[in-house]
Amino acid sequence: MKTYLKEKIGHHDLFTGRKQEMTYLLKWIDKIKKELSQSTALLSRRKTGKTAILQRLYNLTFEKNDGVIPFYYEVKEGKQWAINFSQDFYLTFIFQYIAFKTRKEEYVELSTQQQKTFADAISAAQQIGQYLVDHIIGMERLIQKESGLSWGAAREVPYTLALRHDERVVQMVDEFQYLNREIYWDEAKTNQANDFAAGYMSTAEYKNAPLLIAGSWVGWLMNDLIMMLPGRFKFYSLEDLPQDEAIEMIYRYSLVEDIPVSEESAHLMANLTEGSPFYISRLFRSSYSDKDLTTQDGVLQTLEFETFHENGEIRGTWLEYINSAFPRINEQYAKRIVLFLSKHRDKSFSRQALKKELGLDMSDHELDKKLQALLRSDIIGENYFKYHGVQDNIFDKVFRGRYGGEIEEFELSELHDEYKALFEELQKKYLSLSGEYNRYKGAFAEFMIIQHLQTAWQKNALYCSMMQNLPLDFKFGEYFSIWPYHSPPLHEPGFQIDVLARAQDGETTPSCPLTLIGEVKHRQTIKFSLAEAEEFVVKVKELIQLEKITQYLLFVFSSAGFTKDALDYLQAQGIAWSEDARWLIKG
Repeated sequence: MKTYLKEKIGHHDLFTGRKQEMTYLLKWIDKIKKELSQSTALLSRRKTGKTAILQRLYNLTFEKNDGVIPFYYEVKEGKQWAINFSQDFYLTFIFQYIAFKTRKEEYVELSTQQQKTFADAISAAQQIGQYLVDHIIGMERLIQKESGLSWGAAREVPYTLALRHDERVVQMVDEFQYLNREIYWDEAKTNQANDFAAGYMSTAEYKNAPLLIAGSWVGWLMNDLIMMLPGRFKFYSLEDLPQDEAIEMIYRYSLVEDIPVSEESAHLMANLTEGSPFYISRLFRSSYSDKDLTTQDGVLQTLEFETFHENGEIRGTWLEYINSAFPRINEQYAKRIVLFLSKHRDKSFSRQALKKELGLDMSDHELDKKLQALLRSDIIGENYFKYHGVQDNIFDKVFRGRYGGEIEEFELSELHDEYKALFEELQKKYLSLSGEYNRYKGAFAEFMIIQHLQTAWQKNALYCSMMQNLPLDFKFGEYFSIWPYHSPPLHEPGFQIDVLARAQDGETTPSCPLTLIGEVKHRQTIKFSLAEAEEFVVKVKELIQLEKITQYLLFVFSSAGFTKDALDYLQAQGIAWSEDARWLIKG
């Protein structure tokens, strides 16, 4: 996939997993063509990957070019005058609209710049038609007059332009909750537009340009949607990664960040972080000076730094949530409530139950105000008017590490002991899975082979000796990228290629190697079969058609070896193979 809108995640291949969510949302976008999709809110806490998903959806939709025009806008934190905001929102859409219509990606880049002008927009719009030029001129006049109609006109433009030409638009608005908190009606920024988002009451209902919104403060966002935009949005919750996707993310970060992990430590991190993309990324990017992610002790020390040290970003992020709530309410009661719910996060409590358990001397109205403030700050949860703690063992330790001593008798060493006990429990789980030759060994084998292929060209003779049935003149090379390959979302049937070592543009020249396409089976006793070989070739045919690969070599690694008929097939098809254990040993 080509990148049109620069993605905040950074390295393109760090986007991992989210198969279920991407499939759902791409189907939702596809249904926009028939005007069947309702505006939707993507809900999850900060740093769980919402922005990455929206930006990847933008790029996929732009590239697909199949009748839905993508529009992405991030509402910035910080006070903004409504007139300036309306201008920026409008021009961002116009440049992205022009980019899609002309297929000129430079306009996508221009849309993200702060200094974009109406003059530039008018010049670019001449490629589309006079109707768009006139529309931009009209909007410029509203802005120059500082008209109160500016926001309504800007907000409606995706819908009105789509309606005029029977087009379809998907509006992706990130950090939606800031609309009511960072926009001001006056240039001096004293008159807060605390109902700014309410203008979407009608706009959000149009099916030719529905919204997909997200926000990093779930409580605020939910409150705004329920109070100001009731019934206008469906809710879609973004959960943590399932374990297989968390393992894949760990291996990808290890390769990109060049920070080694072991099979054991990868399993430990996946379970310990409960699949949180933020926690996984912070373990790799921690500023802890003695960071070592290859051992249990190294992972524990890095996590404790991130959880308890004042420079730990996991700690700092959670304290942002906590500090956003406590100054607005009675702090002592709020801390006691959070501590109690965190300790008993497997249970839910009504208001009356909380008053009884904590001996709170306050009215139901006062308690409800405190609970609502904590909800809006995302440090407790609610379900059917019962309240529960954040379902996150790391938050519990961050909170107690910071506030536990203020509330009750508490020693920080208790948390260290709890972490050690948790690590020991996860270690036992890992050992029991290893005894069954667990399914994650395959992912580790892929990871090790990818590592070797990154430098195999430096010891070509050695690595050629570790593979059978190679062409006589074969040479490993410096590959453009080396990753597992997942078929695009919505592709039927879905498939995965274990290793794709991609030569530049899939071509081969004297200075550029063949693309390598590999299947990896890391099993104890089951040999690679003829049926598996034939299935691999079917997947490869789909891959080379999708990715337009013309020069390539196939290979299979099987730690348990091959059946005779499988070897005969591989030989006849010119497919290389290996069962050499050196591929699984760190070089």
